[in-house]
Amino acid sequence: MESKGIVIYRLLLIVVAVWALGACRDEYGPDSFEPQLYVGAATDITRTEVTLTGRVVRQGNTPMPQLRFLYGTSQGPDLASPVVEADGEGSVSVRLTGLEPGTFYSFCLQGDNGRVVLSSDTAAFTTLPAEIPVLYVDTVADVTRMEATLTGGVRKEAETAMPEGLRFVYGTQQDDTMGLAMPVPEVDSTGHVSVRLTGLEPGTSYRFCLQGDNGSVVLSSDTVTFTTLPEDIPVLYVDAAADVTRKEATLTGGVRKEAETAMPEGLRFVYGAQQEGTMSLAVPVPEADSAGHVSVRLTGLDPGTSYRFCLQGDNGSVVLSSDTVVFTTLPDRLPVVGPPSLLGVGPLSAVLTYEITDEGTERVTESGCYVSNLATGRTVKHQVSSVSSVCRLHISGLESGLAYSIQPYAVSSVGEARGEKLEITTADAFVWTEPGGLDELAGEEDLFQFTSLTFAGPMNGDDLRQLRRLAGREPDGTDSGGRLTRLDLTDADIVSGGGSYDNAHYAADNVVGQGLFAGCDRLEKVVLPASVRVIEKDAFLDCSSLVRLDIPAGAVQVAPSDGCSQLAGIGVSELNAAYCSEDGVLFTADLSELVWFPMGRDGDYVLPSSVTLVGDYAFRGSRVTKLTLPDGLKSLGQGVFYGSRVEEVVMPASLGTLPAATFQGCGSLRTVRLGSGTGLVSDYAFDGCPLEHLYVEAVYPPVCNSHAFTTSYEGLFAGCVLHVPQQALEMYRAHPSWGKFEHIVGM
Repeated sequence: MESKGIVIYRLLLIVVAVWALGACRDEYGPDSFEPQLYVGAATDITRTEVTLTGRVVRQGNTPMPQLRFLYGTSQGPDLASPVVEADGEGSVSVRLTGLEPGTFYSFCLQGDNGRVVLSSDTAAFTTLPAEIPVLYVDTVADVTRMEATLTGGVRKEAETAMPEGLRFVYGTQQDDTMGLAMPVPEVDSTGHVSVRLTGLEPGTSYRFCLQGDNGSVVLSSDTVTFTTLPEDIPVLYVDAAADVTRKEATLTGGVRKEAETAMPEGLRFVYGAQQEGTMSLAVPVPEADSAGHVSVRLTGLDPGTSYRFCLQGDNGSVVLSSDTVVFTTLPDRLPVVGPPSLLGVGPLSAVLTYEITDEGTERVTESGCYVSNLATGRTVKHQVSSVSSVCRLHISGLESGLAYSIQPYAVSSVGEARGEKLEITTADAFVWTEPGGLDELAGEEDLFQFTSLTFAGPMNGDDLRQLRRLAGREPDGTDSGGRLTRLDLTDADIVSGGGSYDNAHYAADNVVGQGLFAGCDRLEKVVLPASVRVIEKDAFLDCSSLVRLDIPAGAVQVAPSDGCSQLAGIGVSELNAAYCSEDGVLFTADLSELVWFPMGRDGDYVLPSSVTLVGDYAFRGSRVTKLTLPDGLKSLGQGVFYGSRVEEVVMPASLGTLPAATFQGCGSLRTVRLGSGTGLVSDYAFDGCPLEHLYVEAVYPPVCNSHAFTTSYEGLFAGCVLHVPQQALEMYRAHPSWGKFEHIVGM
């Protein structure tokens, strides 16, 4: 029995071994084994390249070894690829280059993990052999009694060397060998070669091939035979037909003969339609040239027909004939009509263009469009006045609110061709794409038909002139008969160009110009183009039926128009940053300036307290009877109340100047109260006003311009009572202007 000490010693060894095994498992994971390396079959093998693939299989968190492929031509691979990286699945690959063609290689995948060199099984592949060039020959050409042209070539891979010593070898067919050779002077870029043999025997059959040297091997093409022409018989030949049209073709050919051989007589081209099987037609050849060439021009052929022809001639009792050649005349081709493009459409008309992209084989003599009413099926043909490659057509006679199909056509002697169909639907709207389009669209029949229309398109002066006519006014201001009452120009754009719209003014980009709608007294509502920036003074002069006007989002400059006696409200787009509308009155966006007070408003009106400026002619022609201006008002524009029906106006103390023509033409004005801050009364301030009471709160008499009280109303000084501060009574009576009032009383 072992001693107790030995047993204890052995137990300690077991404990240490267990601890060491645990430490190892902690370092390499629970299942620590060496990685396994594998290789797949080589792929994409060429003469000098190959792709090698492999895979690493690891257990647990075993470290990835450093990998490379070993390869070589010996039994053991002795070359190494660069180090390769494995992907997430452990797969690796490498592309080897610079290999030897037609060579056996072995390879494996090797890895080094720091402790041991790992290696896969060995696999093998063989590169493709170096390609052997292929020599070939073509049919012999231009054979005469003693000459012939031999052609051929070399087919090879780009990297394969060109064979050396290329030559045509040849001999008579009766010989067993081809003992003659003709070197090839040059090979072109595609490998083609040719030589001209001379000194041959007439009427003799020859064999030939193309040969070349490829190292120790002689390469050779197939063998081809030819026979030289006999010594005494002319040879007739024809070329391919040339300049072939629908009804004509040029036939060419000739005679090859020895100098002493007689030219065949009665040379002629015989021909016929291929489907007939015979060549029953003949056309004589006028004369062969010095080289034996002949040609004729055939006419009267049928389009799209295949013909056979040959050249014939008489040589004593024998009829000589060339080979037969076939040609086909061009077929009849109809014109080609492109798709129509709509330039504009109105309630009763449309304008479009289309292109005749190809006339075909005959000249186009007529063109236009078929217009079909899709509801009734009725079709009407509309012709263009003159045919050109690009046709433009105005189609009239449509009805509003209907769908139509429009199809362009073109006619030649071959027949009629039609283009694609275009469907449109008319409405109470004009839509066009080019400036001047409305002028072309709106014919006389449109002028008196409609009371409400929408317009969309670029409008130059010509279009605006037509717009005025639709709204009832000729350029000279006379009645056109147009009946428009409602007008929507939201999607229109005013552009410069064209003529005058009213014999005095011209279109400008995004400007509603002066007098544009002047005298259009049937208009009740106008929606201006969204792109408008400026509305000039009196653009709507005397539009006495206009009830509503909307200022678009982009407008930055607006001036009022006179004579809009029914205008009850002016709207402003919510997107406009320059203006706003309060209770139908037009103000600047910050409500500091009153720009345009609608004439259709009546009764009393109190301006907002924020207003500090009232623009020129803002209340012109207004029907308001009493106006109260805010205490903070600092400035009035000239003619601000011109021609209005106001009866009483109260001016604030903050206003220092009464501008020119402030109340000019106010035939109902009876009472005016000027605040204490009034310092100046400008010319014609009260012209034509039948004033009864004028209150001036200024302690010192305001300065008066020389024509301040000039008026067409004769009773101003006698009929109007001037009310002034009690303490300033004598100063007013002594003033050279104020003192003219016959009744000055204190207050």
